[in-house]
Amino acid sequence: MAKRAVVFRSKYGASKKYALALGRMIQAEVIENDGLTPQLVEEFDSIVLVGGVYAGKITGLDFFRKNAVDFSSKRLAVFAVGAVPDSLENTEDLRKRNMKGRLSSVPVYYGRGAFDEAVLTFVDRNLLSIVRKAASRTAPEKRTPLDNVILGTTEPVSWIDESYLSGVAGYMMEE
Repeated sequence: MAKRAVVFRSKYGASKKYALALGRMIQAEVIENDGLTPQLVEEFDSIVLVGGVYAGKITGLDFFRKNAVDFSSKRLAVFAVGAVPDSLENTEDLRKRNMKGRLSSVPVYYGRGAFDEAVLTFVDRNLLSIVRKAASRTAPEKRTPLDNVILGTTEPVSWIDESYLSGVAGYMMEE
C-alpha cells in the first residue's frame, strides 16, 4: 500500500478542513506545509498539496518549486481552495498561473472555501476594500467571478463541501 501525505497551507481554516477530510478519505498522513522538509517528502509515494488561492496563486507550492526533490516517482496532485464558484475555466486558469516547469503535469482540483470578513487580517481587509471599490466601478457584464463574489458576499459564508474532494480522492486512490 502506498504511503500517502496530504500537505496543507491554511490561512483562515478552509484548506485545513479540506486537508483533514481528504486525509481521512485516502488514509493519508496530514502535514502542515510549514513542517515539510525534502527528507519528509521522500518518505511518501503520493502527496496532495491543499492550499488557498490568494491573488490567483495557490499557497504552499513554493516548497515544491524550490526544493530539488525528485517527484518523478511520486503521485502528486494539488487541491486549490478559493472563493469563486467551481468551473473548468477557473481550474484551468489556476493551472496555467501556478503549475509551471516540473509541476506542469500535476493535476489541479478545486473546491470552494469560506469567507468571513471579520476574521481577515488588517492587510487582507484593506486589500479587500480596494478590490471591492474597483469591482463596484466595473460594468456588471465585465466583472470577473471574483468581483461578483466580493460584491455579493457581505455576511460570513462557508461553501466547504467534501464532495469537491471526490476527484482528487479518486485520483490518489488509483494507484
